Amino acid sequence: MIFVDTNYFLRFLLDDNQSQKKSVNDLFRQGSFGKQKLFTDLIVVFEIYWVVKKIYGVKNPLTKKFLLQVCNLSFVTIDDRQILLDAIQNFAKFNYDLEDAYHYYFSLSSNINRIATFDKKLKSSFKKLSTLQTL
Repeated sequence: MIFVDTNYFLRFLLDDNQSQKKSVNDLFRQGSFGKQKLFTDLIVVFEIYWVVKKIYGVKNPLTKKFLLQVCNLSFVTIDDRQILLDAIQNFAKFNYDLEDAYHYYFSLSSNINRIATFDKKLKSSFKKLSTLQTL
């Protein structure tokens, strides 16, 4: 079993280092053929989001595309994949960050109906959605 870290996904997405990209392609090929079991976690996905947005200055539509590419690698196990996909599909639509969208969809999937937060932007977004109340 192999844990895939953020920088592997970044090389895959950004195609900015050919020698590292070859290593990524080799590993992903092995994973896609079932020769290796690949795993990553939510922190890696959020790191990808942060790096492409803050460091590389990628705008939301392309950021969304990158994140969906990662989540659609079916041979890489990601916990809470569906919640993450829901958040990625919708975070830009409601003008909040991916982490807030994840909190929203996680809450919905867990039958949570109220969120305690002091974040005014988050409260405003949730009021628009009207399915969750904030404290």
